[in-house]
Amino acid sequence: MTFILVIVTFVILFGMEFFRRSRKDRVKSSVELVTEHPNSFDVFDRYFHPGHTWALVCGSRSVTLGIDDFSARMIGKVASVDLPTVGQVVHQGEPFTCLRHGTRSLVQVAPVSGRVIEINRRLAKNPGLLNDSPMEKGWIARVLPTSLDSDLRNLLKGFAADGWRDVVREKLIQLFSPRPDIVLQDGGQLVPNLGDHFSDDDWNLLVRQFFPGSVSFQTNDNITN
Repeated sequence: MTFILVIVTFVILFGMEFFRRSRKDRVKSSVELVTEHPNSFDVFDRYFHPGHTWALVCGSRSVTLGIDDFSARMIGKVASVDLPTVGQVVHQGEPFTCLRHGTRSLVQVAPVSGRVIEINRRLAKNPGLLNDSPMEKGWIARVLPTSLDSDLRNLLKGFAADGWRDVVREKLIQLFSPRPDIVLQDGGQLVPNLGDHFSDDDWNLLVRQFFPGSVSFQTNDNITN
């Protein structure tokens, strides 16, 4: 009987130690991931559309939509934003908002389809949130998705989205390879207010290259509901 109790005690202690070490390894792996990707909490939980908008799934009831940092840097300091309306139905790959800066405007397409249930009303008074915090405080709208599973298959997430961002950055640099200082700061980051550095012809070229789905709407001042 004593022998059996010793064996049982050993098994319990071994199991507890195994659980402790496994949990420690999982925490360590998470810390390493955050260290390697300092923006992982901002980026890795979001799905990205090639038109530089993102979708964050909030449970089974809603999806938050926004623009990425590339859009915010491209348009420059946002002077105003055309928000969708509550009740409006948006469709993946079609316009749902428009950013304005001076004489320039940048139409942004919806990353997923759904019915708008909430908009970020703070953007009406403080559109600069789109530049200061495009991934968080500068969110655009929340929708009830209508075809979420199929929509998400068309988007990029995690390391795939990381790779796509690298490709976009390199493509932008190549377009202006004789003058990389136009698009890059000393630290290698994209300059803010990118659009201010380009002629109208260059601006139109950039929109065609980097914002698929929005070009045909550039001459339309209003986004249809």
